[in-house]
This record gives sequence, structure tokens and C-alpha cells, in this order.
Amino acid sequence: MTCHDIERWLVAAFMAFTGAGIFSVRANRLQPVDPGEMAATFDWIVFSAEILGRDSPERMALLTWSRAKARRRIKRHRRLRLLKDVPGGTITDYCREFGIWRRTFDRRRKRACERLAEAWNERNIQSLDQTVS
Repeated sequence: MTCHDIERWLVAAFMAFTGAGIFSVRANRLQPVDPGEMAATFDWIVFSAEILGRDSPERMALLTWSRAKARRRIKRHRRLRLLKDVPGGTITDYCREFGIWRRTFDRRRKRACERLAEAWNERNIQSLDQTVS
């Protein structure tokens, strides 16, 4: 699993469910279907909270980026644009609201993505070791 793969899964999650919030009043109740199997689209959102921490700046940057990218893709696609109302702002809006530089945002996003890829790969190696034993 690479950083690019994780980004694709997260963008797919926000394209499939445009109303998915990054922040929530209640804790997320989604649970991975089967930890030993490949994650489904929404499992990545849960996995990011598990590894990075629910309110970590790195996770917020990665999910904000994913939602913004999904939003751009939907708006460019004529059929999807007619079907879905896409909430959310841009990365520039996020950076302005939280008073951070775009470069800081991008570093956080990249760091989060690398941590998720490393955790996922490590988890799969451990599960393979257990099945072999």
C-alpha cells in the first residue's frame, strides 16, 4: 500500500458520500468490516482516526485534501455534478481559517498519508505472520 493508494481510497470515499463530515459532534460509529481483509472505501476514514487520532492536524489536512479533490472531480464531471450537491470549501479556505501556510498543510497531509501506509503495511505483515505460524 502506498501513499497514492490511500489518497485514492479517501477521495473515493468522499465522492461516494459527499455529505461525509470531517468533524462530527459524536464519535464515529463506523467499524472496519474485517481487519484481515482489504479495507473498503469507508474503512479508510475509520482507519485514519485509529492511527492518526480523531482530531489530529495531520488527519484533518488529509481528509480536507481528499474532500476538496473529490469535490473538484464531481464538479468537472457533468453527470455527477447534476446528481450531487457537494459541500465543503477549498484548501485555501481551510488554510486561511486555521491560519496555516499551504506548505504546512501539504507537509501534514503527506506525513499523515505516509503514517497510514506504514501502519497498513505493518498490520498486513503481522496478519500474514500469524496465518503462517
